[in-house]
Amino acid sequence: MRSTRVLTGAALSVAALGLSTCAAFAATGSIEVTPNPVKAGNSVNLNSSACGKDGSATVDASTLGAGRITLSSKNQTHTENVQGSLRVPASTKPGNYGIGGKCANGTEISGTVRVTSGSTPHGPTRTGVGTTSENSSTTEIVAGAGVLLAAAAGGVWMVRRRRADDSA
Repeated sequence: MRSTRVLTGAALSVAALGLSTCAAFAATGSIEVTPNPVKAGNSVNLNSSACGKDGSATVDASTLGAGRITLSSKNQTHTENVQGSLRVPASTKPGNYGIGGKCANGTEISGTVRVTSGSTPHGPTRTGVGTTSENSSTTEIVAGAGVLLAAAAGGVWMVRRRRADDSA
């Protein structure tokens, strides 16, 4: 009876961890920005394959002062990608600017526009909401938290098992 409960608990934990990890991987995508870096006053093209065939997305580029941009695959050569462009205002200071939005299918997308005044980008990351980093992503954070949770649950299970064996 006791081993059945333990096995059931372990199976449910693994299933929950697997489902949450799959959902985290499926719910995010990136926005490719070209050219990147760009000089203030010039235009950049935005492209994402995360929205699916014949998709669309709305991207918030207010950190650049460019407002909301609609990306679409309509009238595009590659209908599996949503595309659009934005003009970086001439008054934009050099730095990294986070942009992000949501596809019509619910997938969240994000990217970074690097604005320069010369040949090398510099300045702080300006994202508005959250952070933009090339070294970490939400999926990596969720996966790491899941591994830690599984390790903690395994440790608790081992300690309880050892105590039950000692008292018998």
